Amino acid sequence: MHPIFRNKQFFRAYLPAWVPIGLILAGVLRYSSHLELRWIEVAAIMAPLTVVLAIVCLSAWYICRFDLRTTADWKLFAIFVPSAMCASTVVMVCGHLIVWTLGHVFPNLEPRFRPAIPVLAVMFCLVYLLSILLHYLVQALETSQRAEILSREAELKALKAQVNPHFLFNSLNSISALTSIDPARARQMCIALSDFLRNSLRLGERASISFGEELSLARSYLKVERVRFGQKLRVVQRLSEGCENCRVPPLLVQPLVENAIKHGIATLSEGGEIAVTGEHVDGRLRVTVENPFDPEAPPAQRTGFGLAGVRNRLEARYGPAGRLQIEVEPSLYRATIVLPWADGEGNQA
Repeated sequence: MHPIFRNKQFFRAYLPAWVPIGLILAGVLRYSSHLELRWIEVAAIMAPLTVVLAIVCLSAWYICRFDLRTTADWKLFAIFVPSAMCASTVVMVCGHLIVWTLGHVFPNLEPRFRPAIPVLAVMFCLVYLLSILLHYLVQALETSQRAEILSREAELKALKAQVNPHFLFNSLNSISALTSIDPARARQMCIALSDFLRNSLRLGERASISFGEELSLARSYLKVERVRFGQKLRVVQRLSEGCENCRVPPLLVQPLVENAIKHGIATLSEGGEIAVTGEHVDGRLRVTVENPFDPEAPPAQRTGFGLAGVRNRLEARYGPAGRLQIEVEPSLYRATIVLPWADGEGNQA
């Protein structure tokens, strides 16, 4: 299918682009006919003739199959110039038919139109050659967009491949710490970890899941950590209406919760509360995870993935529209994810 009809943006831009071209050609017809044609006659001829030219120029896409970097110049010349001449001939034949038809309305129109024929024929050739160039630009733009999409998909797959090993590494460290202290809790934690990994593998294969499913996955992770922290770990959720239906990338909230536990709750002897908030604000989903922390506690060992992985995945998926914001107050840490709102049918707000 022609790219003009395949892409709505190109189609909307194509039709208005012919308005100034038609006005220029009308001026050429007016003055190349030695002012023998009145403006109303020029408009009556050029309005339908510009439409014909716009349709004929679409055929340029079918001859834009040659690589400009590898095809010899003489070969391009031998293809494009005769094609432009044929296109100009077709348009001029239609022009003669239009003038003949309008001759019943405007007396002596054909002899007054005849002096402009050579100039118009050359102009139609030039416009057709210009359309060939524009078609090559459209092809280059489509190729660039396709390459960008493939690059983002590859980056997303690479980032996603790091997610489960990262979770498993940190969880196994927690189980290892419990085996010598409380073997029963270590076994309980292994069962909870098994459930979490099963859910993460099931949901992680999908391109997007509902925010409700993402929160369910985060809760299954919290079951693993509650075995270790018990009552020291408390979680509260505040969700605005409809947030659970928003589509989000899988395994996006869990790293924030994990970071809140590892670098926040774990640093406090009395534990603390993690607050997870979801809001629909100005066509975006805003997810905030807050946790207290001890500013004087020694920093925990970092694996280098966590929040950086979330930020990279947001940038790869949404570009500037998706971001991770970090705010640190004297004893409160806040991580906020902002991404475009998309409902269950993929429609953006």
